[in-house]
Amino acid sequence: MSERGWLRISEIFESIQGEGASAGVPSVFVRLATCNLRCAWCDTRYTWDWSRYDYGKEVTRVEVDAVARRLLAADAASHVVVTGGEPLLQQPALVELLAALPGERHVEIETNGTLTPVDELTRRVDQWNVSPKLGNSGEPHERRIALAALRAFLATGRAWLKLVIESSEDVAEARPLLDELGWPRDRVLLMPQASSREALSERAPVVLRLAGEHGFRASPRLHVERWGGRRGV
Repeated sequence: MSERGWLRISEIFESIQGEGASAGVPSVFVRLATCNLRCAWCDTRYTWDWSRYDYGKEVTRVEVDAVARRLLAADAASHVVVTGGEPLLQQPALVELLAALPGERHVEIETNGTLTPVDELTRRVDQWNVSPKLGNSGEPHERRIALAALRAFLATGRAWLKLVIESSEDVAEARPLLDELGWPRDRVLLMPQASSREALSERAPVVLRLAGEHGFRASPRLHVERWGGRRGV
């Protein structure tokens, strides 16, 4: 349950943005706990899968002011990435956090695109990295696709779609959705489904080819390439 004044935190760390349109940028990450989806290939299950992980050990309830102070003290504080889990499950406290940051701080939010952002967030967030899930996630369509929310992100003019791709069938599935939304192709990134260097090496060439064939961009997975998807880097 979302609340004001407090955030449920999984981890805060400094690294480089590994994915999407700003890949390679030094950033400070706030990983919020809990998610409304249960993707089969999720690489951050420790934020929501309490059958495998201990909620009491994985989640810390932290005052918004304390999170803001930590972000401002970070070396990479000029670029803040809020990720998850699903950050928009905690919108009231997230609004407070971003209000506590100077306006010149560049803020990105990673979201699965199923929840519509409140007005305060649409005005403040500089970049939305929206990753609607395809059938390869194992989630049913009605849980993973929310057209109204996706249209709200598109209307900000500051959103990128980041699609997790395993094969050409995934692109064929995605194209009708993109056409229905009218999402500009130059703001669609295809990203290989990979949580290990071996899987990335196998799938990245396929995704690069598919991106070229369909007029999309391709996203790297630098954290997998460099650290093998290790947590907190």
